[in-house]
Amino acid sequence: MYLGSDFHRYWARCGRQDKHPDDVAYLEDSPFVHDVRPCPFDGPLDRAKVVICLANPSYGKDSDVKQLNELVMSLRSGEEALPDEFDVFYRRITRSMGVSLDRLRNLVSVLNVCPYASASMSDTAIRKAAGLPSVWQAQKFLREVLIPRAQTGNIYLVLIRKLQLWGITQSSDEDGNMRVIPDRAINGVMPLKLGTEIYEWLTIKGHLKASQADLSRAGDRS
Repeated sequence: MYLGSDFHRYWARCGRQDKHPDDVAYLEDSPFVHDVRPCPFDGPLDRAKVVICLANPSYGKDSDVKQLNELVMSLRSGEEALPDEFDVFYRRITRSMGVSLDRLRNLVSVLNVCPYASASMSDTAIRKAAGLPSVWQAQKFLREVLIPRAQTGNIYLVLIRKLQLWGITQSSDEDGNMRVIPDRAINGVMPLKLGTEIYEWLTIKGHLKASQADLSRAGDRS
């Protein structure tokens, strides 16, 4: 669903630049960190069965910038599994599914509405992001590709953070497998009920085989 799409072609134009060419004119006074190349998504977006829509990347102060930049380039293929560099974060946002992260790496993708990193998504950053062509492309991919696939039951689409920037209201109705989670904190954790719902869907569809370990962890989800 990613390879061959307008979104794929858009990011292919960026190459190894620290800003997408279409964004350069809008980022003269940038609130974002540009040492690391823009990262529009993590994980296998082309074949993901669960897509979680969040705000933007955030990296620790001690991160290896060279390593991150090489990782970002590989992730843009849309075929790479969730990398283990960010396992602490991934475990937090997928915990309610009650499945080990290793079994989800090739099923879950995280889509950022803004591809540029920052310590936090401040009001200033939100205003700047709202005028970026790269953000408009993420919104377009959401509406033209992901939402229709969720409505027809091909994927689970979960919007958790910065709904306004995504162009989605908190009162948006559930439609097919699209879920809008209002008022979630920065950690992006999805509710237990939704995690269970997604786990059951993944097993029913045969994307994930239930195991005894899953059943044991089910009582620990919160």
